[in-house]
Amino acid sequence: MPDEIETIDVAGGTLRVITPESYRSMATRRFPLLLLLEEGVSQELGAGQQVARLHAEGILPEMIVASLSGELSTLDPAGVLRELEERFRLLESPRARWICGTGHRAVIALRAALDHPDLFGAAACLSSSFEGAEGAPPLHSPMLRELEDRGALPGKSRLYFDYGTVGLDECYEPYHRDLGAILRTKGWEDEREFRIARIAGGTHDLGSWRDRLGSALKWLAAR
Repeated sequence: MPDEIETIDVAGGTLRVITPESYRSMATRRFPLLLLLEEGVSQELGAGQQVARLHAEGILPEMIVASLSGELSTLDPAGVLRELEERFRLLESPRARWICGTGHRAVIALRAALDHPDLFGAAACLSSSFEGAEGAPPLHSPMLRELEDRGALPGKSRLYFDYGTVGLDECYEPYHRDLGAILRTKGWEDEREFRIARIAGGTHDLGSWRDRLGSALKWLAAR
């Protein structure tokens, strides 16, 4: 029997949820979650297939994969997670709940992981658009300045970032260089709490993000 797919309207957008086959056959078992903040049509990143492949390779457990599509101004990952908790059997540990975003949604995913470490234990942020809608340079990036002004960062969080070297992504290197410096200043270590990956040939588009998602999930799994 194939994985089952359910579409749910939630505050802030639409969820497309894939549950593995064993979710139905094992009625009391709880599962880890991957929540994706999609740019448009749900499951654009093909995360369900990626998770299934990595599970077959013994890298990931079976996971519930939920894709949230909606307007940036109304996306509320914490609220969506609470709705998922009411509908699905999720593992309670934050370490078993990951969030992922691309571009501007990567910044939303990062903020969700930092603001709600009791809900999300890990985040994958691909081509994070730290310049914001106003195109701010690194020194004035709202998210980087907010991060710099924060107190202690969550002690058990795990964050993956990447950027490419082609097109718009090429401009993101200085933002990620500042990001790394801020995280290290706050006591986080490379390859322990976070990774910043420079993807040679990576671009700011769906095809490149699809190719890069698997590497992000592998790193988050290697605790």
